[in-house]
Amino acid sequence: MKVLVVGGGISGLAGAWEFMQLGHQVTVLEREDQIGGKLQTRIIDGLQVELGPDSYLRRNPLANELIDQLDLQETAPAAGRPLLYDATGCQPIPTGLNLGAPKSVAQALANHLVPLPTRARAAIGALWPDPHPTDRSDDLGLIVSRRYGRRWADANIEPLVGGINANTIYGLSALTSAPSIVTPPTGQSGGGRQGPLFAAPSAGLSALVARLEQELTAGGCRLITSSSVQSIERRRACDIVVATSDAIYEANRVLVAVPAFQAAAALATALDGDDALELLRSIHYASVSMSITFTSDTLPARFEGISGVLVARQLGLLATAVSIASNKWPGTIPHKATLLRISTGSLYDRRHRRMDDDELQRTLTLEARQILDYDLRPQWYRIVRWERAFPHFRPYHRQIISKLDARLRSQLHDDVILTGSYINGSGIPTCIATARERARQMVI
Repeated sequence: MKVLVVGGGISGLAGAWEFMQLGHQVTVLEREDQIGGKLQTRIIDGLQVELGPDSYLRRNPLANELIDQLDLQETAPAAGRPLLYDATGCQPIPTGLNLGAPKSVAQALANHLVPLPTRARAAIGALWPDPHPTDRSDDLGLIVSRRYGRRWADANIEPLVGGINANTIYGLSALTSAPSIVTPPTGQSGGGRQGPLFAAPSAGLSALVARLEQELTAGGCRLITSSSVQSIERRRACDIVVATSDAIYEANRVLVAVPAFQAAAALATALDGDDALELLRSIHYASVSMSITFTSDTLPARFEGISGVLVARQLGLLATAVSIASNKWPGTIPHKATLLRISTGSLYDRRHRRMDDDELQRTLTLEARQILDYDLRPQWYRIVRWERAFPHFRPYHRQIISKLDARLRSQLHDDVILTGSYINGSGIPTCIATARERARQMVI
């Protein structure tokens, strides 16, 4: 069977890998001049630097299986203790919480980020996990505020889950962004694999892309870059025609592994007047930026073993987090030097987009000095901007995707299927697992 994959990010590559394993003829079309999407490792001033994510979670069996088969040399972060910067300064984030939610009364009462009355209120939620069994809301902020109290939610859950999603937990789908908080654990493991929770290839995340490219090419898959898809249409009963800026391709199946707004543009003709287009266009994205900042100075000893600092949203700072890459990945940084990744931007905070690189760097440097209480003096920096990078999972997102799938199936059967971070959630493992599952659905 001839299969086309539109998009050469991690979702598209994982989908192509699955098709190839099942014995199909695969072509991947990528609009940029390189594959890999946001997984980009660069050597800057002799340092190995990640321009996108710097690790992945090792607990999804479908993702673990693919990564293990690629036989990558992996490493785990050397530092794993995060801090929270709030109105009182930097303080350790309590360990053992479930994305900021307490698993027991003892955890709630021992939490030092909130006063005793707030801990007592959260302890009630930990004792009776579902005080509102008739509440069918999928709004994470509403659910955890009712369960543990608003002050607990703002201090413990908002900085972590909101930061991960470049969003706020209020108006965010609980089942998509933080299912472990609202559903009981299933006992699912990482596929029987033992090892660190977080990992990354020793040569950087681009090594994951390079190994996938090598395996796909060896298996006969064509990887075509600088190929922008203009339209996807059904021309005959069993064939889908994909038109790019410079060629026409025919296939029996098409996996669309690009952001929702790009998928909507490509499918505009095929779905003209259908609800599916409006559903795709209704999925909004947050833009984010990051300053990669280097100094040959060392951080104070109090930051030894610290992976980074989350910033409380209530402070109104531009920075949302300061990741200490030189602590997490010391093997890639000269001894006694410091490399920081200072993040900014969310669905509702677009201030960074109105700043040029120099202004953004000045602001983030000043804020990093405040957050770290350290006279940061950068020797060089690089601003990385990711436009429309993080999908917004509004409440009942799963129902939206189910309706979208049903509408697409009614128009194009299972010959065209969508995948990507906006389907089941962001993160490298989720994108890999979703693409593999949806690829199987198309051809089995």
